[in-house]
Amino acid sequence: MWKLNRIVIVLVFVSMGLAQAQDQNIKALTGATIYDGNGNQITNGTIIIGNGKIGEIGENVQIPAGAEKIDVSGKYIMPGMVDAHVHFFQTGFFDSRPDAADLRDSIPLESVVDYQRTNPDRYYPAYIGSGITAVYDVGDYLWTLNLQKNNDQIPDAPHVATAGPLITPAPKERIQIFDVEGDQTFVHLDSEETGRKAVRKNSNAGTTGIKIWGFQPDDPQFMKNIEAVADEIEKQDNKMIAHATSLREAKLALELGAKLLVHSVEDTIVDQEFLELLNRNQALYNPTMIVSRGYYNTYNALLGEEFEIDDPKGLVDSKTRNVLQNAADFQKYRDSASLARLKNALPSMDKRMSGTSEIMKTNLKKVYDSGAKIVVGTDAGNPGTLHGISYIKELEAMQDAGIPARDLIIMATRNGAIAMERLSDFGTLEAGKVADLLILSEDPAEDISHVKSLEMVMRKGEFYQD
Repeated sequence: MWKLNRIVIVLVFVSMGLAQAQDQNIKALTGATIYDGNGNQITNGTIIIGNGKIGEIGENVQIPAGAEKIDVSGKYIMPGMVDAHVHFFQTGFFDSRPDAADLRDSIPLESVVDYQRTNPDRYYPAYIGSGITAVYDVGDYLWTLNLQKNNDQIPDAPHVATAGPLITPAPKERIQIFDVEGDQTFVHLDSEETGRKAVRKNSNAGTTGIKIWGFQPDDPQFMKNIEAVADEIEKQDNKMIAHATSLREAKLALELGAKLLVHSVEDTIVDQEFLELLNRNQALYNPTMIVSRGYYNTYNALLGEEFEIDDPKGLVDSKTRNVLQNAADFQKYRDSASLARLKNALPSMDKRMSGTSEIMKTNLKKVYDSGAKIVVGTDAGNPGTLHGISYIKELEAMQDAGIPARDLIIMATRNGAIAMERLSDFGTLEAGKVADLLILSEDPAEDISHVKSLEMVMRKGEFYQD
């Protein structure tokens, strides 16, 4: 196992013979500008990699005899990125969200979820190929725990953390449609004991976080129930993740101890009390800037508009591509009255999103200026927000809100690993950590859009081959 002490590492490498270095597949990346994820820049840097981990990184690093030297002069290296908000059970279309557009008469939800469970790897090329080497599933069926347990050892897959089924006060009739063969992705919070039981079940299964989907501050019974949930989360040494999009709900979540807000406050401009709560909790703020527009675009696709997939590398799987590009075919499964209602609703939806978008931008900048930690997460899997390729648009939207590209690198790497509780393993380029990194031809600290210049992805010390 690699030792963290730099002197020991250097001595070990120096003492290695040619055969030893070759046997251990030691690589030396030389000459690049390196952004380590902690905010540091290394000019003309070298990274020594062996056994899937970083051995040493710096400007004046001695290269072990026999190491494979890879000259990346003029390039830029940064850690692999983290999408801190995804859902593996969701496909990017309405077939996995019957609460938004019910297509179950043509595509049974049971078959959709079963396919998602058995084929999560359909999304791996889109994640790794986009430079995303880790993802946080913040609400899903318990089968996603298999990904959390297994993906570390799969070089062409992203690391996964998962929160398991969500706890929600939403009406049973709304969430029971997601029950599939005894498996739940939503638990109706109807009592204190139901909440405690759900927390214990998720925690015992090994979830990384407990997601609360919606808050009802004016409901006394909900308040008793959610206080019990918060207490049980603390007892189980887990953390609360909150879907809370109004300022009042978000404050309540933080007062209850939430450590990750997975959406922007979008109803009004945040105040000083909110910012103080956010910082006092050391909570993470995930703005999810683009997901609502994804819904809008997918509704339009149902009505016959073209759904544009911005995928120059061809990373999106054929099943996703086909269903979106042929979305209008599902009109025959819906009555004309439903289609008319949808068509009439879209202009007001567009207007509402335009308003909330400006609020979200303002709030993101206020959170940034307050010094609170921010993460990058897309809510991938929701209609129109495709796994992997949506991430760059999210980054660009955050940059448009006034976040400097150099700080977005930290939010996309280190802070994402913090959300997943994996910072000791990845998220920054440091000795002893897994060698997950990106090599770019353009400077991402100058403009975050330059992550599109991705040339190579290294996952666990090996270059990804599509």
